[in-house]
Amino acid sequence: MEVIWEEPYESFSRFINKNGYNSLLVICDKNTFDVCAVKVKETVEKSNRKCKIICFEADVTADEFALGKVLFEIEQADIFVGVGSGTISDITRYTAYKFKVPFVLFPTAPSMDGFASSVAALTINGLKTTVLASSPEAIFVDMEVIENSPEILKKAGFGDLMGKITALLDWQLSNILFEEKIDWEVLRIVKNTYLKTLNSVGVNDFCKNLLEGLITSGIMMARVNSSRPASGCEHHLSHFWEYHRIKTYHGIKVGLATLYVLRFYEHFLNLDKSRIHERKEYKVDIKTWEDAIEKGFQPTFGSIIKKNIERVSKLNDKEFRSQVINRLVEKKEVIDELIRDATIVYSELIDAYKKLEMPMNYWEIGIDDNLFKMSFLCAPNIRERFTILHLYEFLGLTDEVVRSF
Repeated sequence: MEVIWEEPYESFSRFINKNGYNSLLVICDKNTFDVCAVKVKETVEKSNRKCKIICFEADVTADEFALGKVLFEIEQADIFVGVGSGTISDITRYTAYKFKVPFVLFPTAPSMDGFASSVAALTINGLKTTVLASSPEAIFVDMEVIENSPEILKKAGFGDLMGKITALLDWQLSNILFEEKIDWEVLRIVKNTYLKTLNSVGVNDFCKNLLEGLITSGIMMARVNSSRPASGCEHHLSHFWEYHRIKTYHGIKVGLATLYVLRFYEHFLNLDKSRIHERKEYKVDIKTWEDAIEKGFQPTFGSIIKKNIERVSKLNDKEFRSQVINRLVEKKEVIDELIRDATIVYSELIDAYKKLEMPMNYWEIGIDDNLFKMSFLCAPNIRERFTILHLYEFLGLTDEVVRSF
């Protein structure tokens, strides 16, 4: 996959000519048509190629209805062209994958990390889920469009990228406790790219570093064929808030969730081994858990309970609890060192949030007290991917941390 930073439209023309693409489907929304897709259309027409445009409303969601619109309107196409950011990228990626045609992207804002990804984030039955898709053949970047994109989208991209701080911690935690496989080079690259962007807040190359970091994150996801290097419980919290129709950009929610997840890691640093040993006798109250799921996931709670009941029941297995507690105590110093290493940038992160005027409290994005408290109990049930929230569910200490917020 190639990322083109110079002469994007001329390069795109050469790309379609070289590959013999004669019929193109351009997917965009009303905003991205005006700032970029119209130039893509002109480029295609100058090359004497056929161009069909599917233009969504600006507030489109990547759900069953959007996918159906593409299915209904599609004509013969050799390649799909997505012009936009998160939602348009996901619609294009998934439909191209299902139709078995290649696609390319023209990002219009540095707002999310999925440009180069091989998975798509879709909202199915009201719940955000990640599904297998394919990676683009190429990404064409018009830096003028990127730099002139709305500030709120840059904040969203920054929040999404900073979510890698906790995502990588979650990945390493799972590796230590359950021997989940880690690609250490991928982890190093993702960490370096979020640090580079964090260090460039307020300087001239911030937008390019941000977009480059987001694209790199997607490439790393494609390398391991998983969103694990880029998505941990900060994303699960964001997905839960999206399920409850919290109306702000995904990356804004991820950035906010990251701050709260870091508080869980801080709590773990201060948790002594004797306290961990005590939690060996803790048991999850299955009825209380089911009641929480029913309250948090109306009207789809039945499927959530069905998907998670075996996992949650296992938390009460004496042998399993003993193994995990012993491993946790044995590796406490190792985990503590990883946390200290990752959170050394915490004060710099807070300064960056303040400079960018990003929300740092849950009520700033319309989350009420009840939903906020419920989030940390419900989020581990979004996806069976071990995170610090799953560990605290296991230890029965989630409420203790939330009460400290």
